[in-house]
Amino acid sequence: MTRDREYPHIVGTTRTSLSPWATLVEKQVQFSAGRDPETYHCLTQDDYIAVLAVTSDGFVPIVRQYRPAVEAYTWEFPAGTVDATESPEDAARRELLEETGLQADQLVGLGWCWADTGRLQVRSHAFFARASRPPGAPPIEDGIEMKLVSIASLRDMIRRGEFCFQQHLGVYAAVLVQDLCPELRG
Repeated sequence: MTRDREYPHIVGTTRTSLSPWATLVEKQVQFSAGRDPETYHCLTQDDYIAVLAVTSDGFVPIVRQYRPAVEAYTWEFPAGTVDATESPEDAARRELLEETGLQADQLVGLGWCWADTGRLQVRSHAFFARASRPPGAPPIEDGIEMKLVSIASLRDMIRRGEFCFQQHLGVYAAVLVQDLCPELRG
C-alpha cells in the first residue's frame, strides 16, 4: 500500500449520546504522516426512510408536523427512522401506515444516500409506493396532519417553496429518474 492510500484515516472516535434519537460523534482524522490529527464532529442516528406514495386515483399523501430544528411546520412525505429490529422496507411500510393510514400495496426501493456528508452520519433510504387505504386502518399518529394532494398540487407546492425538505425532493427526483410513476412527469 502506498502512503497516499494510507491517509486520511480515523485515529480515534468518541460517541456522546444526546438523546434516544441523536449521538454526537467526535473523530480524530490524520491526513498524512507526521501531521497532527484534526478533530471533526458529526451527528448520527438510526437509518432514515422516506416514502413517496401514490394512490390508485392519483393522489400523493403528504404530512405536516412541527419540526423544532427549523422552528416551523413542514410538509413532507411520510418518513421516519428505522427501528433496530426492522428492515428499511418494513420501516417504510410502518411509517406510511402510521402517518397516513395507507398501506403500501407495491413498494419499490430506490436505494439509499447520505443525508449530509459534511455534518450527518445518517443513511437515508428512499421508497416509492402504490398505496391504498386498508379496511380498519389505524388512526394517524398524534401531531401529524395528513392530506392527499394531486400531483399537480404537489408540483405547485414545490415551486412555491411550501414543500421544501431537500431529502424528500431527492426522493421525488429519484422516482422521476427511475420512471416509476409516469403521472409525476406532467
